[in-house]
Amino acid sequence: MSEFLLVGTWPSAPAELPLAVAAHAVIARAAWHAWLRRWGLLRSFGLPADPGGEPRACLVVRASGDEAARRLAAGWGRVSGYRVTVLPLFEGPQQ
Repeated sequence: MSEFLLVGTWPSAPAELPLAVAAHAVIARAAWHAWLRRWGLLRSFGLPADPGGEPRACLVVRASGDEAARRLAAGWGRVSGYRVTVLPLFEGPQQ
């Protein structure tokens, strides 16, 4: 298993959603993140201090390879509305 950084950004300014649509989106995101945690794939996450800034959110995930990481990114993009970039993580030099 390798670790990947999934960087989520808004493709454009998000529109204001009706309450029912926003509630459904929150539940879908929570279920998706719970699934990642349950399977031990979510290693860490980061959110910006400025909620209007870019990137919007970052996840460190474990995946069996590039293709699996891209599938996780596609799933996160579907439930979040983010445009997701996948970056492999490498260990730095040991000191």
